[in-house]
Amino acid sequence: MSAQDRVPAYAISLLAGILTFIGGLAKASTSGIIKYTASGATFNNFVGNSIRSTNFGLAIASARISAIILILSGILILVSAVVMSFRFHQYPTWGTIIVVFSVVGLFAGGNSLTGVGSILGIIGGLLAITYRKAPRSVPV
Repeated sequence: MSAQDRVPAYAISLLAGILTFIGGLAKASTSGIIKYTASGATFNNFVGNSIRSTNFGLAIASARISAIILILSGILILVSAVVMSFRFHQYPTWGTIIVVFSVVGLFAGGNSLTGVGSILGIIGGLLAITYRKAPRSVPV
């Protein structure tokens, strides 16, 4: 098989890692891990003060843990997809890693970006797992 046969698994997995990472960053910004002030200062102060005044400690802690898991899953999916593009003889191994961290990202919760990213990661990982090199035929 040519290099073009390997491109869909790589491209889908790379997109999955990007979407999962960006979705994790979005969840981190809404759960208070990443402080932002440029465009949402008023909204952040209003929501932050109202959340701090109520007893949502466990919910905020679980959202922060979920955001960290999503960011790490996105990074690991991205790294696996990039390494997979260089080591095409290890496609099933890297595809398995991508599927595992996509499932972790799917169960970590998040937003629609992380959901789409996890589904694409599962598809890209499965394409990589099922990738087989065609035997070289010797001309007679």
